[in-house]
Amino acid sequence: MTVVSDEKINWVAVDRPCPICKSNGSKIIGARGGRAHRAGKGVETNVVRCTGCGCFYTKPTLIPQGNPYDLDSADDYFRQHDSVKKISQGEFLADFAEKMLGKPGKILEIGCGRGELLVGAINRGWQAYGVEMTDNFAQVAKSNGINVEISSVENCSSLDQSFDVILLAAVLEHLYQPMEILRRISSALNKGGLLFIDVPNEASLTMKAGNWYQRIRGRDWAINLSPTFSPYHVVGFSPATLQKALNMSGFKIIQIDIPKWNNAMPSGAGIIEKFEKKSLSIIQNIGASIGMGDGITCWAVKE
Repeated sequence: MTVVSDEKINWVAVDRPCPICKSNGSKIIGARGGRAHRAGKGVETNVVRCTGCGCFYTKPTLIPQGNPYDLDSADDYFRQHDSVKKISQGEFLADFAEKMLGKPGKILEIGCGRGELLVGAINRGWQAYGVEMTDNFAQVAKSNGINVEISSVENCSSLDQSFDVILLAAVLEHLYQPMEILRRISSALNKGGLLFIDVPNEASLTMKAGNWYQRIRGRDWAINLSPTFSPYHVVGFSPATLQKALNMSGFKIIQIDIPKWNNAMPSGAGIIEKFEKKSLSIIQNIGASIGMGDGITCWAVKE
C-alpha cells in the first residue's frame, strides 16, 4: 500500500478500473495536483479517460484517510454558492417534480450541504430529507430546518427507505464508486420516481481547450477533475457517459441540458492571467452554442 501526503491529509494510492464500466483500458489525459497545479494544491496523480465508456477518473486513485471536506468551513467550501439562488433552484426543482408526478411527496438530497435546495422543496410542500457526511455542513442544514442524516452516502440508512424524488446535485462527481450509489438510489425510489443529477461536463469545449493550452505551454497537466484538492472531484462524465451510467442503473433520461457555467477563473493583474480569463469566457460561449457546455443537468425516471 502506497501512502502519499500533503500538509493536510494522507492519501492511499489504489489501482482501480473504470468506476463505470470496470474496464482496465484507459488513455492518460494529463497530470493533476501538486506539481501539476498552478497553485501547487493537492498531490499529483494522473487523470485518465476510459477507452471503453469515456469516463474520466484517476490512476492511481488516491483515497483520503479521513474526510478532506472537514478542512473547510461551510462558508469557505460553498463560497461561490448564493443561498438565495440555491433556495430558488430548490423551488424550481420541486415544481418540476410535482408537474411530473402530479403532487408533492418525499424528497431526499444526497450530499445536501447547507440544505438550501431542500429549503426550496419544503417551501413547495414537500417532505424533505438530507444525507451529509461533513458535520459542519450538516449542522448548517439542520439550522435551516432540514432532517439530516450525518453519514457517508455509502453507509447511510436513508437509502433503505422509499422516496419519490432523489437529488444528486453536484455530488456524483465526488463519489469513488458512483455505480453502486446509483443502484442504491434506484432501489430507494418508488417506481416512476425521479432522479435529478447535476455534474460538470468533463468533455466540454472548456476542458478540451484548457488541456490543449497546457500542451502549448509545454506542460503535461490536465484541468479535468480535482482529486486531491477542493472541491475534490474524482470521477468525470460526458453526456454519453452519464446516460450509460443511468441506463445501467435502471433509469431513463427524460430531460438533459448542457449549460454554460460562470467563469470562475480568478482575476489576475498580469497580461497572461487577463488573457486566460477573457479566452475562457469566449470558449465557454462557443461551447454552450455547440452542445459542449460546462455542465450537465438531467432528470431521469426509474423504469
